[in-house]
Amino acid sequence: MGTNQRLSLFALVSAMTWPAAAQPANLNGPPNLVTNTVTLPPGWSLAANPLFHLRGTTLRDAVPDNTVAELFKQMPPGTVLLKFDNATQRFDRKTAFRHGRWSNPHETLAPGEGAFLFNPTRKPLAVAFTGNWWYGAVSIPVGLSLISSPGPGTIDFMPPAPPQTPPFGGPVVIYGEPGPPAVPPPVPFARSGVNFDPQEGDVVYTFDNASGRFHSHTFQNGAWDAPLVVGVGDACFVHTTKPRTLQSTVPRPV
Repeated sequence: MGTNQRLSLFALVSAMTWPAAAQPANLNGPPNLVTNTVTLPPGWSLAANPLFHLRGTTLRDAVPDNTVAELFKQMPPGTVLLKFDNATQRFDRKTAFRHGRWSNPHETLAPGEGAFLFNPTRKPLAVAFTGNWWYGAVSIPVGLSLISSPGPGTIDFMPPAPPQTPPFGGPVVIYGEPGPPAVPPPVPFARSGVNFDPQEGDVVYTFDNASGRFHSHTFQNGAWDAPLVVGVGDACFVHTTKPRTLQSTVPRPV
């Protein structure tokens, strides 16, 4: 590995999550420390990969690789991966697993992205993603996009909480210490890791993998018209007129 590659890898490592026991990173240790398993029922599922994967036997010789050829080395024949291009707002050509390899082995599935996965078997298929938690960001353009959480937390779709004011305008007592009126503490930017920051008219489409059906959730008059949950390893479609960037705010371990 050349000097530039080593520097790039060290920069990558510094942005990843490493358990306290692995601090500082052991260059002779395994490159991927986390496993997240997603179970796909027969048919189509909408899924995400929450981990940034490194290819190699040790961290010292590892290189970043989130291609399907590396992530899904062995899959049932007929497995299909279908991604949505947020820039063109069109589906890419499907990538199929046949004869022991992918038709497009360079296709990727990285944190913040999502994809449809087709399970051709008649029973649930457990897919194990290995890698490292990533504290990144995902951009939501105007129009339709397919996203997932760019960090280890779920996406928080709750609107910002209104500021709290002292009752009757009187002084506030904090921890039993009297004093002048205090300013309420700021509301956390994200309560679950990534704040969606909903805007009027936003529509989020979740996919029920069990039933194979979409569910729409519209943000109107400051609230969602239906409960909305997108967990780790899940993805969703978003339609908006106000572009923004979602940034992971989960604290890194020290």
